Amino acid sequence: MSQSIQVNIQIESRIDDDPVTRHNVEGDLYPKGNHYYLRYKEADPEMAGTSTLIKLETGLVRIIRQGNVRSEQTFVAGQRLKGYYDAPHGKLELEADTQQLNVQLVHGLGTVDWSYELFVMGERAGAYRLRLIVSAKA
Repeated sequence: MSQSIQVNIQIESRIDDDPVTRHNVEGDLYPKGNHYYLRYKEADPEMAGTSTLIKLETGLVRIIRQGNVRSEQTFVAGQRLKGYYDAPHGKLELEADTQQLNVQLVHGLGTVDWSYELFVMGERAGAYRLRLIVSAKA
């Protein structure tokens, strides 16, 4: 991959009507053609030893986790796409039915918002809203 830029990533997530949760992580931003990759280590103790790679491009977000937890999910507005979550306790089939996806990045910095319904093993698991705020590390 090309030269990386160190960034701060604020991750805001909300499930159904629960309060918004916020996590701040430090990561690396890699420009690649007309899209970007974000890479960071998971801070959640349940996901210790897991690295997350997020591919960002116009109209698409793909999240790939590798390590103790392995998963892949792709989000495209108006599409229901399959993914998986593979953890020490077993593998789950996921489907994300993405309602809305908005990528507003300039040189990889900015915001990415998306909302989707998550289905785990065919059962609805909730409505999710996520926002990534990517800023240059001071």
